[in-house]
Amino acid sequence: MDNHLSSVKNSCRLLKLFLDSEKEMGVSELSRQLQLSKGAVHKLLMTLESEGFIKQNPANKQYALGYTLLELGNKVIKNHNLADFTKPFLQRLAETTQELVCLCIRDQLDAIYVEKIDSLHPIRFNVEAYRRFPLYATSAARAILAFQDEAFIGNVLQEKIRTFTPYSLKEPEEVMERLKRIREQGYEISSNMRNVGVTGIAAPIYDADGTVNASISLIGPTDRVNPSLDTFIQLVVETTRDISFQLGYRNK
Repeated sequence: MDNHLSSVKNSCRLLKLFLDSEKEMGVSELSRQLQLSKGAVHKLLMTLESEGFIKQNPANKQYALGYTLLELGNKVIKNHNLADFTKPFLQRLAETTQELVCLCIRDQLDAIYVEKIDSLHPIRFNVEAYRRFPLYATSAARAILAFQDEAFIGNVLQEKIRTFTPYSLKEPEEVMERLKRIREQGYEISSNMRNVGVTGIAAPIYDADGTVNASISLIGPTDRVNPSLDTFIQLVVETTRDISFQLGYRNK
C-alpha cells in the first residue's frame, strides 16, 4: 500500500527538478519533466508559491525556488553536525575495510580529526581525536588543502614546513606539486610521510556549494593496506561522494 500523498510527492519532485536545472523554469518544461498535465503543474506551483517555496518572475512568467527554502536550508546548516551526519558512512567503511577510518575537518590553518572508527586488528594504527595538524601534514589534511584557493594555500605554506619522518614533504614546491596531483586524481595516498610504515588514503567532502572543508581518510599499516590498495581507494572515494551528494553537492 502506498502511504505517500501524491500531491505532496509531486510537489517534492517539482522542487528537486531545480537542483539540476537552470535558475528558472516554465510550466511547459516542468510539465514535460514531471510527466504531469500543465493544469496539475500550475496547481502545484500556485500552492508552493503561496508558502514561499516557489516564486514567479513577473517579466517572463518563469518560476524559481523561493526564499522559504533558503531559510530552511540555513536552518539545516545551523543545526548540522558533520561528525554525527557522517558517522554511519564511517562505520560502513570501517566494517568493510577493517581499518581505521577518520573524519578530518579544517579549522583555520589546521586540520583536526573529529571522529574516528578504530580498526579491530590487533596490530593497528591509532590517531588522537581532536589533535591538530598542519594542513600539509597528513593525507586527510592535504585532501582538504588541495581544494582551497591559491591565496589560502600560500598562507598555509608561508611558515617553515614541519617534517615528521625522513619521507615528509620538506619544501613548499613539493607540497604544491602534491596538491596538484590530488586535484587531478580526486584523492590522496601517502606512505611514511607522517608515520613510517603507515599508509593513508583520503578524499575530500564537498559542501553543497562545492567548497571543501572536510575529508575522510583510511589509515593502516602499509603491509596490510597495500595488497588492497585499489579497492580501498575506490571505497574511500565512493564514501566521500555519497556524503557530498547527501550534503547537496552536484558535480556538473
